[in-house]
Amino acid sequence: MDASDAAERSGPIPHAGDVLQFAESDYCYGIGPLVLQVTGVGADLDRYPRLEWLSLRGVELRRDGSAGPERQVLVRTSALPRTT
Repeated sequence: MDASDAAERSGPIPHAGDVLQFAESDYCYGIGPLVLQVTGVGADLDRYPRLEWLSLRGVELRRDGSAGPERQVLVRTSALPRTT
């Protein structure tokens, strides 16, 4: 990977345990906003920095913060949180 590839990556690589929020337009296979505690990541963004969609596995968190069902979703890499 060179510097131009790293610059094109949309956000940091998610890791197990991260809690991520997505708008309905930023993920597939669901309705409404999604809060997901990540348990698995389907691809390595360091190896494939130009991916537009990333497969994530995790536990959906309800509005009250309790654990919901396990989910597998495709999310836009541009929707991943950015580091500063």
